[in-house]
Amino acid sequence: MKDRSTAMHARALPTQPHPMQRKHAWLLVGGVLLVHLWLLAGAPLWLSPDTGQPLRTHALVTRQIEVTTPRAPQVPKPVAAQPTPAAPAHPSEASEATGAANKPLKFDEIGQDLTAPIGLPARSAAGVDLPPYKRAGSEGLTEVTAYQAPDSALLKYQVQGQAKGFNYWAWAELLWLQDGKDYQARLEVSAFLLGSRVQVSKGALGAEGLMPTRFGDKTRSELAAHFERDKGIISFSANSPDAPLLKGAQDRLSVVLQLSSLLAADPSRFPTGTMLSFQTVSQREAEVWQFLVEKDEMLQLPWGEINAIKLNRKPRREFDQHIELWFAPDLGYLPVRLRITNANGDFVDQRLSKAEKPNP
Repeated sequence: MKDRSTAMHARALPTQPHPMQRKHAWLLVGGVLLVHLWLLAGAPLWLSPDTGQPLRTHALVTRQIEVTTPRAPQVPKPVAAQPTPAAPAHPSEASEATGAANKPLKFDEIGQDLTAPIGLPARSAAGVDLPPYKRAGSEGLTEVTAYQAPDSALLKYQVQGQAKGFNYWAWAELLWLQDGKDYQARLEVSAFLLGSRVQVSKGALGAEGLMPTRFGDKTRSELAAHFERDKGIISFSANSPDAPLLKGAQDRLSVVLQLSSLLAADPSRFPTGTMLSFQTVSQREAEVWQFLVEKDEMLQLPWGEINAIKLNRKPRREFDQHIELWFAPDLGYLPVRLRITNANGDFVDQRLSKAEKPNP
């Protein structure tokens, strides 16, 4: 009787999950977050694609490219009280002086003035159904008549996201280098225990503004797009069909800096309601992206309070991502915030926490 009672009692006890089961459950949750982070970061997202080693910067002679087109007058913004900073992207940032965090970064102005705006013929984007907005340029794609490439900079961001009801935090870093002739942009998004995703855009500064030659996107392995200007095509390492190379074509990273360059050269050319359109290339395909210029906003960022111009890429198809970008005049029109929202409501919000010159 005693043995039978003991056996029945043992069966009545609640079953505790095995340690391996708990481990597998955490791995599943981590995997969901990792995939979501990588998918949402697919618009703009760095290791050297050729060596797999961290990108090493070299001393550059920074040159701004300017034009004689008159610029809109800059009205100084009122000095605002320092907001309570958000949680730092890295523990080392907690020791930053509060006043320094809210002080606009000023880059060196070393450059050569051009004697005339750069003129380019219009290029048609066949089959593109554009909304009835005002457009900078004719026949669909935006014409580059003047641009001013931002000075080299290192920008760090806090990243907050939501996936399937889970909230998570990550970090991002954008390294932008240019010497007046060539450029390189490198964006890395990383999360603790989940690894990182790296995007690299390389190319030249020329008559079309940023003129990419190669775009790489890397997690565990890298996929790349090549801008073969001598052949007039874009080729892909992912074995996707070649795409025709249109005038002013950008990749998903360079398009952000191209917008910066156009706004910096002549912001009066892009009033509220203007639509800017560019052929935009990922690691697998090329399509036309359209950005609507909206009203200025005063942002409260981990970096501090700053005024920014908002551009909005609204979804055109059922599962398109909604992409919002903010560019700050006080930081040379560099991007200070990026928010990407999926059709199901999942999102990633990338907000500036630190801006500095890159190490020589």
